Order: sequence, then structure tokens, then C-alpha cells
Amino acid sequence: MYKKIFVLLGILFLITGTYLRSGNDPQEPRKLRILSVYPRKLAVERVGLEKFANDLKKIANTQYDIEVYYNGEGEYKNIKPDDVFDEVSNGKVEMGFGTSPYWKGKEIPGNMFMCAVPFGMSAKDMYAWLYRGGGLELWREMYEPYGVIPFSIGDTVGAMGGWFKKEIKNIKDFRGMKIRTLAFDAKIYDRLGAEVHKEFSAFETLPAYDKGAIDAFILLGPYSDKKNNFHKGPKYYYYPGWQEPCGVISLIINKKTWDNLEDDVKKKIEIVCSNTYHYIYNLFDSMNSRDLQELKKEGVQIKEFPPEVLDKFRSLSTILLEEEANKSQLSAKIYRSFKKFKKENVDTEWRKILDKAVHYSDTTTQKLTSGLTAKKFIDGLAGSKVATAAAKGNNSVVITFSGAASFGSWKSKPTPALVSEIKSIVKMINDYSISIKWIKVEGHASTLGEDCSNWKISKNRANTVAKLLTDNGIDESLIKTIAYGEDYPLIYPDNTEGKRRINRRVELVIEY
Repeated sequence: MYKKIFVLLGILFLITGTYLRSGNDPQEPRKLRILSVYPRKLAVERVGLEKFANDLKKIANTQYDIEVYYNGEGEYKNIKPDDVFDEVSNGKVEMGFGTSPYWKGKEIPGNMFMCAVPFGMSAKDMYAWLYRGGGLELWREMYEPYGVIPFSIGDTVGAMGGWFKKEIKNIKDFRGMKIRTLAFDAKIYDRLGAEVHKEFSAFETLPAYDKGAIDAFILLGPYSDKKNNFHKGPKYYYYPGWQEPCGVISLIINKKTWDNLEDDVKKKIEIVCSNTYHYIYNLFDSMNSRDLQELKKEGVQIKEFPPEVLDKFRSLSTILLEEEANKSQLSAKIYRSFKKFKKENVDTEWRKILDKAVHYSDTTTQKLTSGLTAKKFIDGLAGSKVATAAAKGNNSVVITFSGAASFGSWKSKPTPALVSEIKSIVKMINDYSISIKWIKVEGHASTLGEDCSNWKISKNRANTVAKLLTDNGIDESLIKTIAYGEDYPLIYPDNTEGKRRINRRVELVIEY
């Protein structure tokens, strides 16, 4: 009797062992597949993704086998980059690697805010908003209906403004321009009358330029652009990359997969994502610094967009971002959160103080002792439509803004030309590392008195110029504003006297 029982137990153990060794052995590794929107040959993206996979393998539960697939390879070679989000959402692959414009970017209102916003935040500030300012929670709320969990896993550290066949002198230069760009700035260029092309991949862009299909194109920063040989096309390389001051790379995970992970594995994924983010960020930053210098050595002309152009980019960006935000209640909520964080943490006096410590020129003493003269200011303003400059001693300059060209008739609102000139003046002060004693902003009128409209206009104009200076970084404590009344005739070339002159000019007296 006992012998039969032992035989039956032996058979039972044999069957159970066979069953466990078949595909249901709990020790057999479960697959976590990561599908990248990028091809293998994009080095930084590849190295970053493989670091994430390898680091996770080392610290995660041994039950998981992590496999990486690149665009155009393996069993997923026919999956287009724009379809990776759906593959993750449907559970056909556990994870995706890319940026939010690939993640159903045309269908999810507010999705663009999770990668880059024109005139937005830097990579480090974007990371702070996501993990300290509530951005990540809003991102996950956005993707919740699709069964997808997002993480930030890297950043391209922003972009340059693009490659252009011709020099950009004013906003009209974009009218009729054939420009290749894939980001949100396509909407801005379209509003400016450009012919926007989105059909060319990064690898097709230079051949398209050589054939005359496009006149300009935008990709990323110096590292990516040099790798694509863009410097062998247009000779003008513009900055700043207003359209993409950062570029968040994201990892998306199927929600059912995420929910079935052990808590310790979830925490390890979060930790490795954070570590990989800074790894990719630093790689892009160092590569861009190196390759910008290499491009300059190869004869590329690095140019800054004129202030008038940047002002128009900013105004159009604000309008279009508001339109994007108003597409849904959630996207409006995201945009409000984004702007609030930027105002309270980035556009602050503290940040300006910190930036001084980092960016103050180490050649300041040399520049000042080498003989800074008023002539540099005067030469810098040559050709201005609104300003004239003259020397006043060796350490001061007087800059005069004409009334109509700077403000229009009987107005105190600055013209774009005046805004541009103020920015140029501040830039010269920064470029020359000038130590300013004070700036006196003088409003001049034909007569003096509270009841005189000319005097009131001149006073308001002086205040307007003072505000433009502070808005562009001049310390308010250095500025003194005053209005003068003058009463003198207009003298003709033949020395005959004409009628009394109505004068509403503004002068800056800069002493350093």
C-alpha cells in the first residue's frame, strides 16, 4: 500500500517539475523589449539607450531580459517611428524610446510641451519642472487614456537656429523661403510666409538642399548637424535655437507591463531613467561644445538672428502656444504650470545673479585696460535708423533717439527699431564687459511744464526707454530718468531762423 503511494507521489513530482521547466517556470526571464524611434547609427541616442538597458540589467530582478530594438532592424523593422507609441499602447512591445513629437504628437493636445517649447526652458530647468514642478504628473495624466506611462530619460540640450543659404537681415527674408523643419517652429515659419517642408528626413536634407528643393533647414545642435554634414551645404549657421532651447527624450512603458512589475523593479527603472537622463544630457552638451569649434574651423559663419527677427519669433510663438494650449482643458493646465514654473524659478533676479558668476568674462580686465573708447559705441550704432551717438569725454557716450522713428507721432510706445537698438546697446555693454557708473535717460521737450503735452510725452518716452533697458538686463539702480524743457528755434543751413522747433527726443548718457 505504502509502495503505491510513494510511486504516485514520484509521478506527481515528475509531472510538476516538467510543467515548471516548460515556459511557465517562474525563474525563466520575462522580456522587456525597448523599441527606439532612432536608427542605430545615431551614436548618442544609441549609447544612452544601451547604457539604460545595461544598467537596468545589472540592478533589476534577474527574471527580466531587456532587449533593445532600433528603427529599421529586427522583427520591428517595418514599424515607423510615428507608430512606436501605438505599439507600446497596444502592448505589442513593452517600452518605447524617443521624443513626445513621435508619441502621437498630432493627436494629443499639449503633447509638444513635454519636449521643447519656443523660448521655453533649458534642459536642466525642464527637468526641474517635470520632477519638482508637477510636469511629470501632468504628462502621465495626458497619456493615461492610451495606457502609457512616460519618463524623461535624456535631453538633446537644445538646438541651433538652423542653416540658411542667405544672410538673414530682417523678418521679410523668410517670405517665400523653402525651409525644412519638423518641430513647432514650422507653424511660425508658415505664418511668416515661408514654404515649409516636412517630408525630408535628416539624412535626406542635404541632398534636397543640393538639388535646390530647400533653401534652409533645421535639425539640432552642432554635434548632430556636423554628423549629417550640414556644414557642406549653407554657409550661415544661426543662433539662438529659439524654437528648441531643450529637447526632452522620453521612455514610455505599457501601463499593464508597468502594473505587473514588482515595486522594487519600478523604483530601479525610475532611478536608472534619472541617471541616464544626465548621462545623455552631458554627452550632447560636450559634443556640441566640441563640434561648434570644429565647424568654425571649417569656415562656417556663426550668425545671430537680428533682434527684430527674434522679437517676431517670440510674438508669434506666444500667439501659437496659446492656440495650442486652448485645444483642451488639460493642455491649458499644462501650459499654465509651465509658465508659472518658468516665471518663479527661471526668470528671476536670483538666476541673473547666478549667471553672472558663471558667464562673467575672464578677459574683463584686459578689455577695460586696453582702452575702451566712446568710438566703439558710435561705430556700433552706425547705420541705425533711430539713434545717433557722440562722444562726451573719454568715459561717456551720448546716444540720441529721434522721436518719430523711435516712437511714432505723438506716442510713447517703442517701435520695433527702437527695441532692436536698445538690445544692441545692452549687447555692446555686455560684449565689451563695461563697468557702468550710471545711465541717465533724458526726455527732451520744446517747453517745460506739467500742462505741456510735449513735455509729458518726452517724460513718458524716457520712462519707456528706461524700462527697455531694465527688461534687457541693465540694473535698475544704475538708471536715472529725467525730463527737460527746451525752447529754441530751428536754424536753417543759411543761418536764418525758422519757426520754433517741436522736439520730443530721448537721450541716453552712459558713463563708465
